[in-house]
Amino acid sequence: MAAGQGMRFRSYSKVIPKAMFLIDGEPLIVRNARLLHAAFNLDVLYIVVGHKGDMIRDSVNKIKGVNCRFEFIEIREELIPKGLLSGYSAIVPYLELDEIFVSVLGDEYYEGVDHAGFADFVKSSLEFSVCCGVKKCTFSEEYFNNYSVDFKKGGAEVIQVREKPSQISSPYFGLGIFAAKRKLAEVAEQNLGLTAKCNFIELFNVLPKLGFGPIRGYEFRGGYFNINTRTDVFKVKRFEREKRWGNFTVDVIIPAWNEAESIAYVVRDFLPVCRRVIVMDNNSPDGTAKIAREAGATVYSEPLGGYGDAIKKGLDRSDADIFIVAEADGTFRGEDVEKLLIYLKNADAVIGTRTYWQYVEYGANMSFLQRFGNILFGSIITFLWWNRRSRFTDVGCTFRCMWRESYQKISDRLVGKGPEFAPEMVIELLNTWQRVIEIPVPYHARIMGKSKFSDNFLASAKTALIMLHLIILKRWRVWVDNLKVIGSLIFDH
Repeated sequence: MAAGQGMRFRSYSKVIPKAMFLIDGEPLIVRNARLLHAAFNLDVLYIVVGHKGDMIRDSVNKIKGVNCRFEFIEIREELIPKGLLSGYSAIVPYLELDEIFVSVLGDEYYEGVDHAGFADFVKSSLEFSVCCGVKKCTFSEEYFNNYSVDFKKGGAEVIQVREKPSQISSPYFGLGIFAAKRKLAEVAEQNLGLTAKCNFIELFNVLPKLGFGPIRGYEFRGGYFNINTRTDVFKVKRFEREKRWGNFTVDVIIPAWNEAESIAYVVRDFLPVCRRVIVMDNNSPDGTAKIAREAGATVYSEPLGGYGDAIKKGLDRSDADIFIVAEADGTFRGEDVEKLLIYLKNADAVIGTRTYWQYVEYGANMSFLQRFGNILFGSIITFLWWNRRSRFTDVGCTFRCMWRESYQKISDRLVGKGPEFAPEMVIELLNTWQRVIEIPVPYHARIMGKSKFSDNFLASAKTALIMLHLIILKRWRVWVDNLKVIGSLIFDH
């Protein structure tokens, strides 16, 4: 079942349906198709589609290693708001009389769950009208976000189910995987056209009364998440990432131009907390490249178009799972990498902010005017991209980290070659609907030397104007693209 609009996702589901959210590089619906096929050795898998069905079709048709036939059942647009009633009504013509079908919601995540055991239970001789997967709840939100399952004492027979219960009456809640007879789909079809509001899950309770057998429950163990909101997606991502956290590789990328005085200290500071320190040297005449290599860095010395160009080319040369960007002047330290990584478990990218006075070291290059400017530009981006639900106070801070897959989504969209690259990266992460978190980081005084972009008022003003121009340009292009889409819809009709 993958036809829903994902109303609680709103802005996000306009871009991508819930069933297509990537978990460990694979869409949820593809993952569920694999699990079902492994448990039941399927001949045919029907995918019920509606909202953005073409995207789901393309993804499912590319699955490799699943040798069953895929067929797609289209839900008419006007029926999509009816939810599961419309989905299960649509499958009636595909079912034989008294045939049992197995159903899974496309937006649910399972890990280490015994689907094969459920398959054996369904194939057993026990009579049932519906056999639903259940799980013991560990937190009350699991119970209230799903449906409750009340068992008869000492058995697998279910007394009743209730969608979105208001109080806890059982230790079990129901999952979106169940087996049922065709009669359930027929009852859904009968209720589809009724004016009175009908909840699909509670139709389970009707079948035993009609003499089609009891409701039974099969307890699943392992990881399970019901993807109702954007937050749920990142709960799953964190769950997946923590299992493999010690195996992820981390590279630190440092742009450098004439930083011979400080680069060795910086390289040696970051090496203990990463796999490699990659220094992108802009053919510095002061020996920066040689000193960085001797300190243990991987150095690329070549003509670069500026600060942003150096970072982008460094990111492109890394094959790590996680990228960290830092400065060559010692204003950020290796001891704070762990802080970024902790938040990255639950995000696509983490951006530092230097605007917390308590974290600004005495002597650091952060005057009142510079701090005001950082907060202003962060507020502008927060306002212009308000529906991304990210909040910024310093989009120019270099100290940041992101997943490689997050960077790959935006790499072709990055054009800035100078200091404007920092806010541009944030903007493109937002444009691709990725989760960006800002956290305060300590901001130290330069080890030696002078800043190339904010050493004096004139340099700071020039940098600010370049950034402002890019912000306006990027937002204007999004508005123009949206107007083109609206115009094409109007004129096409």
